[in-house]
Amino acid sequence: MRPAPATPAPNERPPLNASLSASSFAAWYWLKSELQAFCRAEGLPTGGSKAELLQRVGRHLGAELAPLPFKRQSRKTALSAELNIHAIIQAGWPLSHGLRDFFISQVGDAFRFNQALRDLFQNPQGQTLGQAVDLYLQTRHQQKQIGAQFQFNQHMRDHFAKHPGATRAQALQAWREKRQTAGSLSQTGEP
Repeated sequence: MRPAPATPAPNERPPLNASLSASSFAAWYWLKSELQAFCRAEGLPTGGSKAELLQRVGRHLGAELAPLPFKRQSRKTALSAELNIHAIIQAGWPLSHGLRDFFISQVGDAFRFNQALRDLFQNPQGQTLGQAVDLYLQTRHQQKQIGAQFQFNQHMRDHFAKHPGATRAQALQAWREKRQTAGSLSQTGEP
């Protein structure tokens, strides 16, 4: 007769298995590889983003979760031959090297596609490349939002904001301590 598995201490992270309650699951941080292994063991699909896996496992464990927003698949449209500030952005233009080169010629080598430009190119509504350049110049210094599934990245940003003189080693130690406390990390990425 095999002994029953030991029950973890109140602040010890439980194993991820089918007997875990939805609330216990939500109280702990899980690696994407752990979520995929659970899905594989339970016969669930293993593909998708970490946020999708969290939803899938949470639902399997009995959580009532709102569905993730639907990701619209877009068709890519070839760029017009001549890119200038008067060119009207067409729906489906890919954020390609040609477009990057255009923006670099307008704003300099430090150019990077930011979220405001990605959003504009998803739904251009008759905007011109000149208006896109203006939008980039207005938004280039805004901090990028970190997705809910990237809890580590959010922790690092928050830690250095609260402790400007901290070292990376100190931030990593704080992360390890946070991970070992139940409920310290919610599935929304809020610390």
